[in-house]
Amino acid sequence: MKRFIFIILLCIAVSSVKAQTNGESKISFATTIGTGLSMSTPSSTPFTWQVLGYYKLTDRWSTGVGTGLSFYEKMLIPVYGNIRFQIGRERKFTPYAECAIGYSFAPSGNTNGGFFMNPSIGIQYPLKNKMKLQLAVGYELQELERLKRHTDNYFLKEFEEQLSHHSISFKIGLRF
Repeated sequence: MKRFIFIILLCIAVSSVKAQTNGESKISFATTIGTGLSMSTPSSTPFTWQVLGYYKLTDRWSTGVGTGLSFYEKMLIPVYGNIRFQIGRERKFTPYAECAIGYSFAPSGNTNGGFFMNPSIGIQYPLKNKMKLQLAVGYELQELERLKRHTDNYFLKEFEEQLSHHSISFKIGLRF
């Protein structure tokens, strides 16, 4: 319950941030939440929350950095670089493609994070106050290591398990 309240408070804090605007700003921000369909064994349905900062290179290309929270068996904190390409000119429904690549850190003990990658395609729809609603579908790869322990009457066994979670991701968010 504490995690849920923490996530809600972070979403409110991020959505209340305002940037100075005099004309067209080259800096924008986005926040998304998402889930996925697991394609790996052991299966774990992810829940993700991401916050991104973009810098507009041209009318169609943006680059940025992001972080957030990912929940698999354990909580992970991904930190990544992102590149985004707007397909076509700005209109009511504007398609885009993006790719995030980075590393995830594990705050809990007995777990190490690993490589993170999330290419996706999506569509954005303009809302009021220059905000845009984003819907995206993609592929997510998240690697991690964890220490497993098994105890029986005779032995105590510990071993390192390397996991590679693959999932089809679904995200919804706001860009402002």
